[in-house]
Formats: sequence, C-alpha cells, structure tokens
Amino acid sequence: VEFEAIFAEHASITSYPAMGRPPTGLAMSSGAVPGTAARPGSRGGQALGAGVRVADRPVTQQGLAGIKTGARGPDRVVYDKTYYLGQLRAKTGELNAEIGKLSREIDQLTAENSTYLTYEKRAETLAGELKDLQSQLADYNTLLDKANTNTDIAEVVSEYSSMKAQNDREESSLDVFFAEKQEKERQLRDLEQEIEREREAGDNLVDNLGPEEKARYAELKAMNRRLQEESDGKQQELDQLSAKTKA
Repeated sequence: VEFEAIFAEHASITSYPAMGRPPTGLAMSSGAVPGTAARPGSRGGQALGAGVRVADRPVTQQGLAGIKTGARGPDRVVYDKTYYLGQLRAKTGELNAEIGKLSREIDQLTAENSTYLTYEKRAETLAGELKDLQSQLADYNTLLDKANTNTDIAEVVSEYSSMKAQNDREESSLDVFFAEKQEKERQLRDLEQEIEREREAGDNLVDNLGPEEKARYAELKAMNRRLQEESDGKQQELDQLSAKTKA
C-alpha cells in the first residue's frame, strides 16, 4: 500500500498533457524528471523539426532532393590541336565568305564603270553631233533672215565666200599653232631629259667625293637653299613696293 501511494504521487508530478510526448520511463528516486523546457535546436520548447512541412522539400523519383547548388561554370575547354584546327577552319570560312563578297562587289563596280565609260563616250559623240546641228541651225537661221529681208542671192554667195576664206585662214593658223605646240613640247621633253642626266652626273660626282668634301657640299647646298628662300622673299617685297608705287 505504501508503494502504491508513492507511485501515484510520482505519477501526478511527472504527468504530461494529453497531446504531449508520453513518458519514457520512471525517474530515479534521487532526482526529478525534466519537463518540456526548450532545448538547443528546438523552437520555443518544441521538438527539432516541429513546424516543418514535407511539401517544402521537393521530392523526385529518387527521394528527397537536397539543396540545389549554384549553376556550374562553363565546361572545361582543352586547347589542343583539334581546338585550334576548328578555330582555323571557322576563320578560313569567314575569310572566304568576305573574299567572295568583295569579289562580287568588284565585279558589280567593274560592270558599272564599264557602263559609265560607254555612256561617257556616247555623251561625247552626242555632244559633237549637237554642236554640228547647232552650227547648221545657225546657218539656216541666217538664210531665213536673208530670205525674209529679200536679200539678193549674189550678196549671200559673196558673204559665204568671204566667211569661207576667213575660216580657211583661221584653220591654217590653227594648224601652224598646233605644229608649234608639238615642237615646244618636244623641246621641253628634251630639256627635262637633259636636266635629269645632269642631275645624275652631279649625284655621281658627289658620291665620289671624300667625307670632308661631302660635308662641305651639304653645307653649301643648305646655304644655297636658304639664300634662294631669302631671294624669293625679297622679290615678293619688291613686287609689292612696285605695285604700291604704280598705284
């Protein structure tokens, strides 16, 4: 009877709520049974994992999924012979495509240029024909004016003969001027060739000079250039003074 009384008193002290955790055994006589105070890792005295919903963790065919890590970086690239050959083929393809594009553009520009030259020649021909037609129109207008003014035909023929003789003289003068122009151009070419020969001879002489003579030649050449520039400046001043004096 005494043992039952002690057991009943002990059960009333260590009893749990109806929905709480059932006791796991009797306490020892030397100490009290701990209650449901908060433990490390629990929430306000609740057991670890209380309030956690299973739906919060994704479930796959293999079971519960773990925490997802960040995205992996780019795959490892091995810079071997195959890699560089692939890069070379890609660049070669790009270059071939660009060369083809430029070739097509060149062909198009060549065709357009050829067409332009054809049109230009045609325009020159038409310009000459237009000039001839304008000259004929001027002649017809002159004849029409003579006819409207009842000018004698003999006077028209005389005027025509006079103008033709004048044109013949001018044409002969033009031929002479053209021949003189060609002769002057030939003389100019000869002088240029002679100047070039003299320059080459002078360069050869300079090359054959000694070091001191070359230095002296360079000094004299620089002095000549400087004096020439001063002479040009003085000539300009003289021309300005002459213009002011005449004014």
